[in-house]
Amino acid sequence: MMKKTDIDLQMSRFDFPKKYPIFASVTLVLAFYSACSGEKDEPSILEIRDLLDSGHLTESVQKAKDKALTTGKMDQVHYLRGWIYYLRKEDSSAEKEYKLCLKENKNSIDCLRGLAQIEKHKQNFEKAETRYKQALVIAQASKDKEYSSMLLTDLGNLALSQDEREEAMDWYDKSIQVKPEGSAFYGLGFVYLLNRDKSASIRSLKKGLETEYRDLIIKAETYYLLAKLQNDFEKNPKAASESAKKAFELFPAMEKYSKSWEHYSKLSSSK
Repeated sequence: MMKKTDIDLQMSRFDFPKKYPIFASVTLVLAFYSACSGEKDEPSILEIRDLLDSGHLTESVQKAKDKALTTGKMDQVHYLRGWIYYLRKEDSSAEKEYKLCLKENKNSIDCLRGLAQIEKHKQNFEKAETRYKQALVIAQASKDKEYSSMLLTDLGNLALSQDEREEAMDWYDKSIQVKPEGSAFYGLGFVYLLNRDKSASIRSLKKGLETEYRDLIIKAETYYLLAKLQNDFEKNPKAASESAKKAFELFPAMEKYSKSWEHYSKLSSSK
């Protein structure tokens, strides 16, 4: 086992910020939507996630240190260091840490998924798919529904980023079968929207809002997209205003949420 001082030294080699945005993945669906709708991409939508609850990082660091002290293995420490590098968009450094993690623990789903995300950034889609599927096999073998559902949604997002819509829908459906969760329904709703089936898109978004969400930012985006459809397609600015308000309440720092709420409220009051 490693001594506490050794662990502290290893951790101190990396500057873990006290207040840093925490997010496990960058959802391509959001970027895809921004490109299709002509809106300016706002990376801050992901960067503000969990800012008000940044204790997650401190808790994760402590768990990694405790595990290293108990087992002598540094896999979780390497994962956290890779994660922060990834958030800083230093992919080469993140990749190095994830690979060190896998040397310590070849079955680390987090590190396999981390490598998949980096390959996705590089547009090495086949390699990304391979990594996601490696992680999925491990998750399914351990009967971990949470990880399995998340990875199936990741594969759906990967397919959608290549405009493989039918394949994306298949992955999202599989994710929902394992564990109904809002991100997969959001993905389905978005594919329906791309296919110009706005009624089906609305149904999927509403089904998603009846489930739990791993990421509140995706829930906020669901409300935001639903509001747009309620106003533009259903011609119901009152319902759109209510949905936009819920997106704003989840992330009041997002200007586009406040503007949409204001816009739909004005349309609603004018009728």
